[in-house]
Amino acid sequence: MTQHAQNARILIIDDNVAEATLTKLTLQADRIGYSIEHVTDGYTGIDKLKQAALTERAYHIVIVDVNMPVISGCETLEIIRNTGEIADTYVAILTSLQCKTDCPRDLYLCHAKKADIYLHKKTTLDDFEAELLQLKTDYEKCMKMTAANAKDI
Repeated sequence: MTQHAQNARILIIDDNVAEATLTKLTLQADRIGYSIEHVTDGYTGIDKLKQAALTERAYHIVIVDVNMPVISGCETLEIIRNTGEIADTYVAILTSLQCKTDCPRDLYLCHAKKADIYLHKKTTLDDFEAELLQLKTDYEKCMKMTAANAKDI
């Protein structure tokens, strides 16, 4: 694991405090070595991302819930992607939508706005934990590829 990945900071943007706490506890239970914070709306999350980007404590991963009041996860993602200093932040979209039964409109929009990975609020903790571990693996793979590409330049 790279030093960058070991020190990664995660920001969870989810209006549901109980679900955000579960996500945070699941990540911490695996002792993945990431710093994790939580905010309850997209605007506050965007502000935190921008403020942190001005320091040496930028967030590396943002987990954004799709269905939130005031500003949706897709709208939050769009603002992140269109804001220079935070546009390259690794964004995981968190959803409870059943892709086969619910309207996939929000997921399609998030895909179009370039979400990096999708996490599903599974019905079992083991399944959700497996997805969060996949987030970690995917993020670290992305960081290794970025480092390798930088060496080629």
